[in-house]
Amino acid sequence: MFIKNILFTLIFLPCIGFSQLMCEVDYAYQADIKYWVTNYQYQADEQKHHWYLVRYPYQARYKIFWVDYRYQADKLVFRVQNPWETY
Repeated sequence: MFIKNILFTLIFLPCIGFSQLMCEVDYAYQADIKYWVTNYQYQADEQKHHWYLVRYPYQARYKIFWVDYRYQADKLVFRVQNPWETY
């Protein structure tokens, strides 16, 4: 059992070591970042928080790991419906 836990930690830790830990909140005022998900890659803009989510990790410039609890997250995020709401 102890060895299983160590192996799990050694395998799992690199997965989150190079990613941003994020938790999605219910209200915009709780968030550190408000983001909008675009339909096309050319619409993505890092400065405006317009994100394009890819299918495979090797296609991504940044990797996100979604956590279940707020205290586990590096950033709290809120998804908006329109691109002008990210400001």
